[in-house]
Amino acid sequence: MESRTFDGDGFDGDVQDASSTRTRSPARNRSRGPVQIVENDGIEVTRVTRPLMPPPRPVFCWLAICMCTGTFILQIQQNGWMFQPFTCPTTCAGAPCNDDGSPCEANVMLGPSVAVLDRMGAKNDPAIFERGEWWRVLACNWLHAGFIHLLFNMAAIFQLGVPLERAFGFWRIGTLYLLAGIFGTIVSIIFIPHVLSVGASASVFGLVGAAWADVFVNFAARGTLRGSGLCGLITSTVLNISIGLTPWVDNFMHLGGLVAGIVVGVSLMARKSYDRHTGERRHTASQETCALLATLLLVLLALGAACAVSSAELRDEMRRCDVCDYLNCVETPWWSCCVTQLSGACQLLNRTLEGLVQATCNMSGVAPFSKTCRTSDEWCTFPAHTDINARVYVCGVLCSSC
Repeated sequence: MESRTFDGDGFDGDVQDASSTRTRSPARNRSRGPVQIVENDGIEVTRVTRPLMPPPRPVFCWLAICMCTGTFILQIQQNGWMFQPFTCPTTCAGAPCNDDGSPCEANVMLGPSVAVLDRMGAKNDPAIFERGEWWRVLACNWLHAGFIHLLFNMAAIFQLGVPLERAFGFWRIGTLYLLAGIFGTIVSIIFIPHVLSVGASASVFGLVGAAWADVFVNFAARGTLRGSGLCGLITSTVLNISIGLTPWVDNFMHLGGLVAGIVVGVSLMARKSYDRHTGERRHTASQETCALLATLLLVLLALGAACAVSSAELRDEMRRCDVCDYLNCVETPWWSCCVTQLSGACQLLNRTLEGLVQATCNMSGVAPFSKTCRTSDEWCTFPAHTDINARVYVCGVLCSSC
């Protein structure tokens, strides 16, 4: 006669000596807490069962959603409890204005003014480096340009973050979320200076990176992709990165968050599996190797980010990367990437008698200036006040000088 020990997942354990067991009558079960003894046909089987623990509650994700929502309410309060209009009704001397002639600032995201975002902590390079407002690196991840922006990001946190936190817990996902947001902001600071940026998108892309890390370290590193959801992950990642190639989205924040999410995720999210020989839960050698390499890469990324933010010369050298521009915006017949170069206010004036269109540029980080173009040029026209895309294009070309 023999006795076999099983773990909770049904893997065979060590075979015990027959002298340590006793023969019982067939088909009798005895339970001793987590240990269940099953006897059948003179064979005594000891099955070790582990109580099923409920998955962790997604506390961090709900905290993040509540904090972003609360911060957005505070933004609207700072904006006088009003949303900026979706479009401005008319122009006055080439500048957008309301019907009564007062200045108008539109916000297609249905949110506060740019001044409110800047005051509350938007990513602003001159404020960070010249005035030492480093708190913006973290604060900008909790601000949103408008209600539409907030809605999309909160839906992404709910869809991606909640399942990940249930699987990997509060501290792992919380750490990953915060580090991805900070690293994404630093990448944006390096490659697109003078552009105000807000939003939880870097952290959201960190969650996308965490999903990729789960595939790498808990499926591929164990020799299988079955059940990993790889196809859906590829589709959603490509779609969201493609959206970031438009001139109105800070894709460097997205890509920085994605990279940080993958690296932090691989270093923290390896799951243990049962060893068929020992019955113990342990990491595989491949998982341990991946986690070690990811940890080393994380240290290198942290050192690189620290060097970049502390050296203006290094930042200038990195900004000379012409190929990197295509990671943030790709020119198409429908938009110009010039608008990604600077952010701020632009007023257009039609100097008809001289055949000129003048742009008065009040851009963040630089002194106000004016530029003109000749209407004989095909692209240089004075757009109607309702043609927002055309006005953005002309302003982008003149104010960014690209």
